[in-house]
Amino acid sequence: MFSSKHLLSKSVLFGKSVASKSTLSFPNTIIRNSIPSSLISHLQRRSLFIQTEQTPNENALKFIPGTEIIQENEKTLEVKSRKEAIGNPFATKIFGIPGIETLFFGKDFITIVKDPDYKWQLLKPELLSIMMEYFSTNQPILTDKYREKMTKPTQPENTDIDTNEIVAEIKELLDTRIRPSIIEDGGDLEFIGFDIDTGILRVSLHGACRGCSSSEVTLKNGIESMLKYYIPEVSSVESVQTELEALNVSEFEKFESKLKKLP
Repeated sequence: MFSSKHLLSKSVLFGKSVASKSTLSFPNTIIRNSIPSSLISHLQRRSLFIQTEQTPNENALKFIPGTEIIQENEKTLEVKSRKEAIGNPFATKIFGIPGIETLFFGKDFITIVKDPDYKWQLLKPELLSIMMEYFSTNQPILTDKYREKMTKPTQPENTDIDTNEIVAEIKELLDTRIRPSIIEDGGDLEFIGFDIDTGILRVSLHGACRGCSSSEVTLKNGIESMLKYYIPEVSSVESVQTELEALNVSEFEKFESKLKKLP
């Protein structure tokens, strides 16, 4: 459907190229002070199999356990608060660590986004402890019940044939040319909607893309430029909040307002 132009190189698309990988390993003193003794033997045997990979977002780290997290036909999943983590013991434990902001599940990796005030060298041992607890005992990271809870209802398709054809082209380009590079960097992009009258495409960024200083550059110089080139009907690409994100912000603002009214 599309001509054979190559996607912009990652160094351009994401503002900078980050390809370094490291394996989680810690001095014995740090392990013994930070991780329950019952897990030390597991860590010593298997920590080499959980790797970390840097992302364009310095506050996001990609954990690669060497096993499948979600199945090929399932969507990536993002958990953005302790409240959203309810019903998922693994996510609840992760959010029990101070400084954790977002948990993102990819096909074979987990991206964790932290508060800028916290250091990875202090967070890694606790995160590794929880991950080893689950991966070494084959406990489920995601259950069907929890996925169902976190999956928003599918919006009805537009009945306009021309619009549907354009949307299909947009989704194909996103899925084949753009999302693979973003997922490789520990994030994802979700199609939200397209306005045929204004040409505005609305998307939502997840995982390492959230809060990344280069995400706006990525959106405009990479994603928008490519979409406008292949699909002339697209005039602009905007990052928006999903309905669930907007609801969470609204609830937080209400709670904050109540606190201000307290004597």
